[in-house]
Amino acid sequence: MSKLKGVGRGLVKGFLELPNPPKNVFASCIDPDNDEAVELRDVASHNPSVTLVKLDVRSDADIANAVTTVQRVLGQRGLNLLINYAAINSQLHGLESLTRADIMSHCDCNVAGPLLVSQAMLPLLRKASKQNETQPLGCNRAAIVNMSTGLVKSKFSLPGERRFSYVLTKAAAAIATVMMSRELSPDGILVAGMCPGWVKTDMG
Repeated sequence: MSKLKGVGRGLVKGFLELPNPPKNVFASCIDPDNDEAVELRDVASHNPSVTLVKLDVRSDADIANAVTTVQRVLGQRGLNLLINYAAINSQLHGLESLTRADIMSHCDCNVAGPLLVSQAMLPLLRKASKQNETQPLGCNRAAIVNMSTGLVKSKFSLPGERRFSYVLTKAAAAIATVMMSRELSPDGILVAGMCPGWVKTDMG
């Protein structure tokens, strides 16, 4: 979301334009201070409810610091909604182009990233669920939404689709979403996957 476009831009703008917008919106990007985050900083400067969060989901230190930032802003309140949408897509096509580094970098960002961010935010999500236990399962209580892709379903895969690293790690993330849902449902936390459809971004 460093350039505040695509899915990230839509999410931030969508929340801010709601008739009853959230009291706090946490907008994360790898480096809030670089030139690519100008638009994001501008949105935050005009909307006191938006807090910029430095977060590279491949960094344990960034994840821990993000939790600290969210806790500081929320105070005694819990976190109602976590949206995991960070992902990489190297666009390498075909078996012969694969490298171990490419496969593992996709695993780190597209699979480990959302799992570990969710793990770190879990105490805040559980707190929100408890504080809103009269609410049904959903983001008004506590929820995790993992952004997915239609490519994880074989019937939607294009005949020429050969981006092994991206598609396989997104499939793994979809399986993780199901497993998370089963584990966290008793805590009153909804976990769901969502495919936004094709969005024009640098990733494709």
